[in-house]
Amino acid sequence: MKTQSIFIFLIVLFILSACEQKHVYNKYEPVDTKALKATDTLSFPINIDTENKSYQYAISVRYSNDYEFSNIWLKVSIKGNQIDTSFRYEIPLFKNDGKPYGENSGSLFTQTIPLKTNLPLYQKGDYTFTIVQLMRKDPLNGISDIGIIVDKK
Repeated sequence: MKTQSIFIFLIVLFILSACEQKHVYNKYEPVDTKALKATDTLSFPINIDTENKSYQYAISVRYSNDYEFSNIWLKVSIKGNQIDTSFRYEIPLFKNDGKPYGENSGSLFTQTIPLKTNLPLYQKGDYTFTIVQLMRKDPLNGISDIGIIVDKK
């Protein structure tokens, strides 16, 4: 009977730990792999529900070997709760030898880069991240999805 109770306890503990949310926010927006235009704006609404907490932000790009550049330049804008800021951000996608960065799943690769900028999102409220591509070629081929990931520090 005692071993059965321990077994049930371990199963419940495993289920509860599996239900723990890894990210505060994790969302990808799909893009047309044949035509990511400079006019396409990807929007990510984020609700911060805790005061005075620090968060780690990352941008994630899913791409294929069809992408013809070694990097992608993005304009990231953040609005909400008396914040209105934007900055350019480079995400390297291929190494000098042509091998892709990040993890792969079939023919897609995922490169996730933490944002190195301090974002003053310490107040409760709704914020909107928007992302636009800033590459010279328009439209871009080979980009599948772009996402935002938010974790507690």
